[in-house]
Amino acid sequence: MSSCIWLERPAAWRLSALAVLFMLVTAPVWPLICHALFGGGWPEFGGAFWPAMRNSLEIAIYVAVLALAIGLPVGLVVALYEFPGRRLFLAAVTIPLLAPSFLWAIAWSAVAGRLGPAATNWVNGQLGCCLVFMSSTVPLVLWIVYAATISLAGTHVEAARLAGGEVAVLRYAGRYVAVTAGLAAVLAGIFTLSDPGPGQIFGRRTAASEVLTSFSSLYDYRLAAWQCMVLTLAVLAFVAPLAILAAGRLASQILARQVRPLRRISVGRFSPFVVAACGIVLLVLFIAPLFGLLLPLRGGVDLARAWGEVVRTGPNTLLYAVGTGAVAAALGLLAAICVGRNSRAQAVVLGACLALFALPPSLGALGIVQTATSAPPWLDWLARSRMTVCIEMGLRFSPIATIIALRSWSSLSSTWTQAAALHGVPTTKYLARVVVPHMLPALAAALLLIGLLATADVGSVLLLHPPGQSSLPLAIFTVMANAPESLVASLCLVYVALAFGIVSLLWLTPRSARP
Repeated sequence: MSSCIWLERPAAWRLSALAVLFMLVTAPVWPLICHALFGGGWPEFGGAFWPAMRNSLEIAIYVAVLALAIGLPVGLVVALYEFPGRRLFLAAVTIPLLAPSFLWAIAWSAVAGRLGPAATNWVNGQLGCCLVFMSSTVPLVLWIVYAATISLAGTHVEAARLAGGEVAVLRYAGRYVAVTAGLAAVLAGIFTLSDPGPGQIFGRRTAASEVLTSFSSLYDYRLAAWQCMVLTLAVLAFVAPLAILAAGRLASQILARQVRPLRRISVGRFSPFVVAACGIVLLVLFIAPLFGLLLPLRGGVDLARAWGEVVRTGPNTLLYAVGTGAVAAALGLLAAICVGRNSRAQAVVLGACLALFALPPSLGALGIVQTATSAPPWLDWLARSRMTVCIEMGLRFSPIATIIALRSWSSLSSTWTQAAALHGVPTTKYLARVVVPHMLPALAAALLLIGLLATADVGSVLLLHPPGQSSLPLAIFTVMANAPESLVASLCLVYVALAFGIVSLLWLTPRSARP
């Protein structure tokens, strides 16, 4: 019977365990890298990839700047103040973050089509891609700024308010979260590099679409591997230095637990201005695209065919979501136990999570495809099945579960472990009776959140799903070019309704469990 005190003590095994977890999470990547590096000479990229790479970088820069300019002030306001419709605003602005980007591309294309050829020409290209990506990147920056701001102690906020009023509160809070907001904006821009959807719909060649073209259309696997590696190197060139420099501050802001949290106050006479500003943000990010999805339904709602498609793909969509969330939550819990109370290890793991999550999704998927081509038939259940999709996406989304698990672990009092060790409580009983029940709400919220993010992922499912086992977003992505507008709009609205339901469920979880 082992004592549970080892959960709190520093030990050499923690570093070894974290190294094993890191190798496990990155396992799908190594076959692709080895195949690209040792499979022959330098490939011929062609004349289309480098202009597409330049287009992707330009879009990423514009999106990062806009996400920072909008997400930072809005995140500060919703974290520090109460105003009418605040909770509804937070719920509505989160939905685009959890939906496939091509849904909003379809919506903006419909809006521009109704406004005329001039609007269509205006939206097509780089501007349309930026509008679509803003719907997901602005909420990302907003929520990270929100999480960093609420980690401020209530005494600090009150001291700033006494010293200089609300102007001082906003100024000092803005300085406090500026580095974190900048890192979130850079990550938001980097996420656009690996998303081919908006570029394909708006006719803008991007690096992500070139990777899919090389693999799916040209059947040049090695060229796709090299293109994916170039995209990965570009991502790491931006993320790695920022993760090293800002991980410590981000860990102290995201994972901190203060004795007395800040207390939000009413904005008072500025309430109409705040509500109007939030309404404009919500109009651009959610209401206008939703209106674009509703426009094709004026000619009739194709609910019968849409419901048939939902019934056909529903079991696979649910399996991919639950399986991905379970794999990621299990890895997050293991990582939190291995890190323990070591603040330096928390910063290192958080930096690694940021770097891993910023990698292109096609990197791991192509690595698994390369491994599956040489795997024996008796491994089909692992390399060529729906379980393959769950494992790959679970490994890719495990950084999110790790951050949520670390945040929940930091709220677990060390005195509980010491008291249990003093009374001779064994490790298994302590984990089952104390640790798991304490972290269960956070892990459940992580499973729901990651499940919806995994459902919104089209690229991995497109590359890995067995024949006839597609998900609902993949079905929409597949039929959107040839199916009637009413059917595509009905399917999109079904997905948005599902996203709204999951967001509402997350909002009803205990406050301490929310990511």
